[in-house]
Amino acid sequence: MIQNQRFSFRRIALFALGLLLFSSVSFDSKAQSDGVDLFKNNCAACHKIDQDLVGPALKGIAERHDEAWLIKWIRNSQAVIASGDQYAVDLFAKWNKVAMPAYDWSDEEIKSVLAYIKEQETATTAATTATGDPLKDAEALVAGDDAFPMSTLLYIIIFLAAAVIYLLVRMQKQYQNSYENQVEKGQLDPEKLIEVKPRIKIKPGYMVVGGLGLFLLGGIGWGIDVAQHVGIQQGYQPSQPIAFSHELHAGKHEIQCSYCHTGVERGKSATIPAVNVCMNCHNQIKTSSPEIKKIAAAYENNKPIEWVRIHNLQDFAYFNHYQHYKIAGIECQTCHGPIQEMPEVYQHSNLTMGWCINCHRETKVNLDNGYYQQVHGDSEKFKNALTEKGLTIANLGGLECSKCHY
Repeated sequence: MIQNQRFSFRRIALFALGLLLFSSVSFDSKAQSDGVDLFKNNCAACHKIDQDLVGPALKGIAERHDEAWLIKWIRNSQAVIASGDQYAVDLFAKWNKVAMPAYDWSDEEIKSVLAYIKEQETATTAATTATGDPLKDAEALVAGDDAFPMSTLLYIIIFLAAAVIYLLVRMQKQYQNSYENQVEKGQLDPEKLIEVKPRIKIKPGYMVVGGLGLFLLGGIGWGIDVAQHVGIQQGYQPSQPIAFSHELHAGKHEIQCSYCHTGVERGKSATIPAVNVCMNCHNQIKTSSPEIKKIAAAYENNKPIEWVRIHNLQDFAYFNHYQHYKIAGIECQTCHGPIQEMPEVYQHSNLTMGWCINCHRETKVNLDNGYYQQVHGDSEKFKNALTEKGLTIANLGGLECSKCHY
């Protein structure tokens, strides 16, 4: 009962904290969504809310500048500097004259970015006030009530197995002692007991045939298992020419995947980042690092970095990143695993046909973007599927061979 009360209290505390954060948001949800995408895809590589990165921390910018100035600065910072604005000139000089790209955004889009920054600033402040740490500690505290360590489960299984074995041994010993006592007292005739024991006789020829049959079945099973794993590289983790950490970049610094893998939003391939993408940040950050010097050398010599490809599909299998990431809204982690936790990337999923087909069977179609309505809207199958419990890719022909093989 005490444990349940503690569990409920922690749940209520986290729920109350969530309400506090939610109540602090005063801007339109659509604007927030736009601001999140714009910030993460364009700003997060150089700016963080509460700490300096390539550029200054953004916390408090609404207090330091009025909205009109911020709109002009974000749209074209170099134009503001060229106008002689003293604050802009000093800021540019302070941050090593690293030019911020110009963005052809509307006023509403820029305001949505500012609203997102304000929301993140409020959330960080509320979380620190409530727990003394960002929300991670509170979530971990609650998770501790639900989590059941696998090691503990393993110990329980081992203990139960040992207890069963011990009881069986004790029972066998007791039956043996009882049997011997009854024989000594003349209550049992051992000869008669032996006579009723079943005797099984197997001819040598049958033993040979049975042995060969088992050997053949084992060989067939082994062959099937080997055949099923041909071309599967799950766990593949080759050494790369440069020690690049996704845990640091995508995890700690929260750089969006699409910032480096630009093709993911507009093409079949996610593309390998060009050297100049790395140099956007590393012309100022950790320039003395041996690994960064390799990047700088490749940039100066106009040579690509020869990264080793990890995720490979057969030539006869077609996969389009744009269709899955941009249209369907599938997160990178769905296929590539917890990429933000990988110091060195490895192939997380097996990427087999069955794995893809199961995803098509289970994944619900994202109707918010209007793509499927536009492409399949006149189809009777689409109209009928809409009335079902959930519309999946399988309902739209996602299991047809020609979808992936051509």
